[in-house]
Amino acid sequence: MDHVRTTAIIGIMSLALALGGVVVGHLLLIPMLRGETALVDANLARALSQPLAMRCAEVVLAASVLLAAVARRWLPHRVGPTLALLAAGVAGIERLVLLPELHEAWARVDLVAMRPLARIEVAEQLTLIHQACMGAMIVLLTGIAALACLRPKA
Repeated sequence: MDHVRTTAIIGIMSLALALGGVVVGHLLLIPMLRGETALVDANLARALSQPLAMRCAEVVLAASVLLAAVARRWLPHRVGPTLALLAAGVAGIERLVLLPELHEAWARVDLVAMRPLARIEVAEQLTLIHQACMGAMIVLLTGIAALACLRPKA
């Protein structure tokens, strides 16, 4: 019985950490930092937010991998480990592939002069993909939280 409680605590904590990293980090804190151009110009604000975005993505990835590791014993439904593996996969792609490309694309753009337009379009498309990944992570993690609230069938 004690093993079940430990698994549940690890599962709940990793779920909270992953969901918090996505919502607070990627959807609130980083856009607020990039939008604060009263003290610094837009290029510097974006450059300063890059390490924070990478650390948030690393936290989400670590929490998602830990969640996938305990999902089979913690969640009473078969779909739970599948959702956890999908969340870990999306977090891995986000951190290892998408975010470096996104930051590289925005580094090649002058946000003050808004030039060159072709590179801005590429960076905006990558930003849209990033936002879609964040939406998918929220849906997957919320689904796992809903499964955790359901009672197993007896």
